Amino acid sequence: MNEKENEKKYPVRTLHEFLSELNREWRNFKRGTLATLILLSISLLSFVPLFFRAIQQELDIFAYVFLIGLAAFLIYLTRIMVVQYKFFQKWGHRMEQLVSLEEKLMNETLGENESKQLPP
Repeated sequence: MNEKENEKKYPVRTLHEFLSELNREWRNFKRGTLATLILLSISLLSFVPLFFRAIQQELDIFAYVFLIGLAAFLIYLTRIMVVQYKFFQKWGHRMEQLVSLEEKLMNETLGENESKQLPP
């Protein structure tokens, strides 16, 4: 058996790696939410002329129910994405502050360790 097999497997090796990976993933999810929000807004805006065209053609009641349900669903999803984006924005800012604080503390600790290792 070598040493790598004997080591315990942990989810993360260091706090720094954990925060860096979390911050990177956080930005990806925030961008994904923003892209979804944009696509839903475009879908909702393109839906409006379709709805008015359906009213002019006097379709049956099932078509109206379907279109109203679709509009409600798009509005609901847009609202959810706005709330989710605000969440990612608020906590993303806090994560960035935490990462910068952690890096600052690491630099201070590394600086102290280097000064202790230098001979007088």
